Amino acid sequence: MSLGKLIGVALGPGDPELITLKGLKALQNADLIFYPASSIKESKVISFSYDILKQLNVEPECLPLVIPMTGKNREMHYQKAFDEIHEELKKGKNVAVVSEGDALFYSTFGYILKIAQEANVDCKVIPGIPAFIATGAEGENPVTEGNQALKVIARPIGFEEIEEALKENQTLVVMKMSVLDKWSDFLEKQNRSFFYIERVGTPQQYSTSDVQDLKLRTIPYFSLIIIYA
Repeated sequence: MSLGKLIGVALGPGDPELITLKGLKALQNADLIFYPASSIKESKVISFSYDILKQLNVEPECLPLVIPMTGKNREMHYQKAFDEIHEELKKGKNVAVVSEGDALFYSTFGYILKIAQEANVDCKVIPGIPAFIATGAEGENPVTEGNQALKVIARPIGFEEIEEALKENQTLVVMKMSVLDKWSDFLEKQNRSFFYIERVGTPQQYSTSDVQDLKLRTIPYFSLIIIYA
C-alpha cells in the first residue's frame, strides 16, 4: 500500500469562519485529522485548535497530538507526534494536521513538517491568517504601511529586548507576551500607541488601546500586542 499524504491545514486565529475555503475543503476530504493539544486531563482535551475544529463540523475522525506548550524535551514530543501520524500514513490514509493561525508561523506543524520531510513523506501546506493580521483588522488600524518595517517577537526574554526593537522606525508585534509582567508600566514609559488583544476571534476576545485597562489584567497565553512606530 502506498504512503498517504500529509497536509498541514491552518485554521486561522480563532473565528472558524476565518479558515480558507481551501483549508476547509482539505479537512472535509481528509481520512483523518490530528490536532495539537497541550494536555489531556481526566478525559478532557485542552486544545485551542480543537475548539475551532468542533465549530467547523467536519466529518473525518479528529485525534489529539499531545504537545506541551512549554517545558523540556519538546523535540521528543514532536517526534512522538510524527510517529503517530506516520502510522496512519503507512495505512494509505491522507492525514490532515491542523494548527491555529498560520501553519508555518510560530506553529507546531512547522516542527512536524521538518521531521516528515526527512522521512520523505509527501507533504502539502495550506496557509491561513495569523493572529497579528486578524488583530490589525480588529483594531481597524494598518499593521504597517508605506516603507515602514515590521518586526515580530515571540516570548521576549525581557523588556530590554522590546526597547531595543522600538529604537527602529518600525511597528512591533509581540506574541506570547504573557512571559513578562508589568506591561502597563512598560507601555506608560514608552508613550506609544498600541493595540492589545487576547483570544482573538473567539467569544472570549478582549482588546484595548488604553494602558489603564492592563494595570490589573492577567495576560493569558493567547495574547499579543501591536506597538506602533
